[in-house]
Amino acid sequence: MKGLMDFEQILETQLSLRHVHPDRLYSAGNILNASVVSVSIAQVAHSPRLITFSLVVDFFSLEMASQFLRSTNSRYVAGVLAALGAGSAVYTLTPQQVSAKSEVDAATIKKIEEAYAKLNGPEGAKCKSLLKKHLTKDVVEKLKTKRTKLGATLYDCIRSGVYNLDAGVGVYAPDAEAYTLFAPLFDKIIEDYHGFSPKQKQPPVDLGEGKTKEFPPLDPKGKYIKSTRIRCGRSLKGYPFNPCLTQDNYLEMEGKVKKAFAEYSDKELKGKYYPLDGMSKDTQKQLIADHFLFKEGDRHLQYANACNFWPKGRGIFHNNDKTFLIWVNEEDHMRIISMQEGSDVGKVLDRLIKGVRGIEKQVPFSRDERLGWLTFCPTNLGSTVRASVHIALPKLAARKDFIQICEKLNLQVRGIHGEHSESVGGVYDISNKARLGLSEYQAVKQMYDGVKKLIELEEKEK
Repeated sequence: MKGLMDFEQILETQLSLRHVHPDRLYSAGNILNASVVSVSIAQVAHSPRLITFSLVVDFFSLEMASQFLRSTNSRYVAGVLAALGAGSAVYTLTPQQVSAKSEVDAATIKKIEEAYAKLNGPEGAKCKSLLKKHLTKDVVEKLKTKRTKLGATLYDCIRSGVYNLDAGVGVYAPDAEAYTLFAPLFDKIIEDYHGFSPKQKQPPVDLGEGKTKEFPPLDPKGKYIKSTRIRCGRSLKGYPFNPCLTQDNYLEMEGKVKKAFAEYSDKELKGKYYPLDGMSKDTQKQLIADHFLFKEGDRHLQYANACNFWPKGRGIFHNNDKTFLIWVNEEDHMRIISMQEGSDVGKVLDRLIKGVRGIEKQVPFSRDERLGWLTFCPTNLGSTVRASVHIALPKLAARKDFIQICEKLNLQVRGIHGEHSESVGGVYDISNKARLGLSEYQAVKQMYDGVKKLIELEEKEK
């Protein structure tokens, strides 16, 4: 009896499929506890909107058949659902029918209901996340039976925030459709975090070309600011986010961006790509010393299922000067980062603009008319820009209302080792808070103006 993990081999050896590669029919089947008794092709018909095929299969349950169907990797692939037990049946489904047939199973609905109970019970008493605030009973009832075309449920969106009760937000979007299908939850969280209502639209792209001279060094004498960094996130068009990606997806995306890196013509951007898979210890040691190497996701990303197939398809590109860095398939498909010592925001932004423009000539990005550039975490939507400085403000930071002061200036405060970390040696990572509802240029300006004000306040403190 062959397991589903052998399904691709069966198709390749026993069937003659000249136009439909087995990858189109099956992916990630090894996660299912099911078996294929016999496989046969009855029909392969091509049309612009539909590829149909018929298979005779045997699954232990209808829900497993649904999981198999959801694991297929094609927009127009039709699927197979087999009956319970030892019987078999053949179905030809359109994408719309796939969505209708793949209803949320009772076990997942129970998890969603238990998650709501946990957030609102004794265990969640200290939880202050936006998830807890906006996941009302009405929202649960409205969304618990919904599933995206790629199979993502409400539980996939909230899982990390339920396990990590100290999260500030607590939700992730497994795929782009999640933002619309689960809008009763996401829209409320997006509005609360970004001040961006469902009726608003992200402004047109404005990276700041021709405006970088508006950002001279914030701290010319180097008294407060240690370094400056501006990054943005990008998702490749045609691919879902981490939880719904297959290993083949990861490798395919990695191949595309590597090709784009090789096409950089600007001398300042030229560099080398380092894949995490198979990386030597010497290379690891050097990248750690440079503070470039990202590790497998923290507990927040782990519980969001953002680390599947690690480290396949993950890697790091940096230029020869080590002032331009790209993380491939960490939290988002791409994190594009420009950085350097000191406080020259204009120079850092100029480098980022050149880097982004160079890549998008080769690789199209995923953008939504209302939400802007799409990302895994809703906090990064819109411009996706996070402009930050590592800064020491000893007098101001000693005040109990330091965080409140920063919030009034639309600034976010973190430790120097990223989100969920603490300050080290009195140095903080301070950035613009808003990403959505303002352009890329405006996001950088928000950080610039806010940090400029903090330095003024620091110098006035006694």
